[in-house]
Amino acid sequence: MDKNTLKKLILLFVALFGVLACEIPLLSVPAASNPTPAPGSIETIVVATAGAAQTQTALVIPSPTMTLTSTPPPTFTPTDTPTATETFIFILPTATKPFVTKSAGSNCQVVAQNPVNDSVFASRENFTTVWTLKNTGDEYWSDTNVDFRHSGGTDMHGSDILDLPTTVAPGNEVTFTIKMTAPKNAGSYTSTWSLGTKKETLCKVSVTIIVK
Repeated sequence: MDKNTLKKLILLFVALFGVLACEIPLLSVPAASNPTPAPGSIETIVVATAGAAQTQTALVIPSPTMTLTSTPPPTFTPTDTPTATETFIFILPTATKPFVTKSAGSNCQVVAQNPVNDSVFASRENFTTVWTLKNTGDEYWSDTNVDFRHSGGTDMHGSDILDLPTTVAPGNEVTFTIKMTAPKNAGSYTSTWSLGTKKETLCKVSVTIIVK
């Protein structure tokens, strides 16, 4: 075959290929699709289980709902007003003035006295008079020759004389207690007592009461 014949064949082949390309439609390539799993396969069971789980979760979890509620203010409840209660105050009679230490002689001082003067008692009321005397001198009060005796005024006592319970040194004290009874009639009454020997009075004291 010569060169001219070969060129003609090539040109004829190219022309024929062009005609065929125009006449034959392009073949469409089908899109890839996911194969449908067969019933009962492992893929079908997994898909079904996942779907059921999503459904149950949706049923359990409530959908968020915002509800605004107003809280009523506290209600004031009136309380009962306490009722005033009467209070009774009992005032007991007391002495109008306290006892003040005083001199009862050149060497004697009254440290305490009860009741104080002008205390009030009822008719025939029993009471006890107490005197505390202090030796302010330089000599001892001997229990062998010093007595405490009633020396004047109203007789409201039982015994007229009391012995000195012990010898009292200078600066020391001694106490005398005498049971008495207020007179029957109303008025002011005084009872006087003296501490000393038969020849000398060391102390002289008295108590005055009022009978109502």
